[in-house]
Amino acid sequence: MFPRLLPPLAGAALTLALVVGAAPAAIAAPVLPTALAATSESAPQWSVAPANANGPDGRISLRHTVDPGGRVTDAIAVTNLGSEPTSYTVAPGDGILGDDGAFDIAAGDPSDAGAWVSIEGLDAGTLTLGSGETRVLPVRIDVPADVTPGDHPAGIVVGVSRSESGVTVTNRIGVRLHLQVAGEIAAALTATEVTSSFRSSWIPFAPGVLRVETRVSNVGNVRLGALTTVTGGVIDTASSGTEPVELLPGDAANVVTETTAWPVLALFGTTTVRPVVLGDDAIAAPAVTELPFVAPAVSWSGLAALVLVVGTIVVLAVRWRRRGRRGEPTPDAEELSASEGTRVEVGAR
Repeated sequence: MFPRLLPPLAGAALTLALVVGAAPAAIAAPVLPTALAATSESAPQWSVAPANANGPDGRISLRHTVDPGGRVTDAIAVTNLGSEPTSYTVAPGDGILGDDGAFDIAAGDPSDAGAWVSIEGLDAGTLTLGSGETRVLPVRIDVPADVTPGDHPAGIVVGVSRSESGVTVTNRIGVRLHLQVAGEIAAALTATEVTSSFRSSWIPFAPGVLRVETRVSNVGNVRLGALTTVTGGVIDTASSGTEPVELLPGDAANVVTETTAWPVLALFGTTTVRPVVLGDDAIAAPAVTELPFVAPAVSWSGLAALVLVVGTIVVLAVRWRRRGRRGEPTPDAEELSASEGTRVEVGAR
């Protein structure tokens, strides 16, 4: 889920993605579903990265803890890697998780931490760079005095809009801002619901696939990752994977675990939710949560085979009884008659 962040110059070639610095990895989220811009020789190429006064400083995200009412400064560097002068739109935004679970920066006017970010060195939100030029942009973060403690994710996006065949295409890349407001920190995940299903094998009575979805909610004020493990009886123990599902404060997601299990009519098991501290976050992981579940587990192919065998036996039995009612001799009766006829014939001689 968390591919490693590309170096700033190489990452700029991904003109169809919003690349946001994460700790310790970066997330790529598609912006517009067009592949033509990525293969066009004239497509703009650029990079954006955390920086100091001299340029990119090797960090992969902006990370700060600020008191309510406090201020902090930082910087980003934007580099034009293309062959022509290009104008970029630079704007802060609130951090969100996309439908695929990847970190993204919300479009439109920010209403949380994105609104606290100011970027200097712009002309009405626009930056124009010549070919190969790098510009360092100072960043200031002013935290209101009345905000709640905890994580307030945000980011800064740098985008280019251009017209292709009468359609406006916007490409964005960006830097993630991990902003935490100092105060009482509460890290907490809850598992509120478990749904399970069983997919039987086409081989009669062979193990099938058990799918367990656990609804996990972040009810604390800092981000956490979530991993789930399924155990129980004839169920093969399995985890939801090695990469935890990221959950921002107030977010919820279905964490899926699939494993094999025997079709024993009903599967009784437990799903365990393990909170995971992400990246360089300095928090203590809360305790695990366990929820029971029951899943119907029927081998439909086995049931069909069983019905076929039982049906065949019933048909043969019915035919047998019908033959007896019509007076047709059974094989044993025919043998008995032949034997008696032989004895009479011998006696007559």
